[in-house]
Amino acid sequence: MRFPNLRYGNPTAFAHYAMGIPLADLARTLRRDERTVRDWLSAKQRVPWWVPEYMRLRQMEQAEIRRQMNMPAIGAKLGVVRGTVIELAVRRPKKKPQITDLRLDDFDPVVSTG
Repeated sequence: MRFPNLRYGNPTAFAHYAMGIPLADLARTLRRDERTVRDWLSAKQRVPWWVPEYMRLRQMEQAEIRRQMNMPAIGAKLGVVRGTVIELAVRRPKKKPQITDLRLDDFDPVVSTG
């Protein structure tokens, strides 16, 4: 689907395809500076038309390669967590301090003889 302005790309589509990819990797993939990619993602600068198209085609190509190699599709990096994955930690009971009748003399290593 084309963005109404043919000169610039859809920033929402770019953000969708860039989701879950670290900024450094995304900048290296697009062969642009990290600051430029950060500005595109934060909408400080307009996204060139080829950026969302490249990301879309790249995703389609990777899916086709996985299909041809009979590999299962990679799950979304951000998604709904299923109940089988969640393991709730068992809360440990609070330890109550032990009351002792120890005296300081019991810990004194010097034995007085007299």
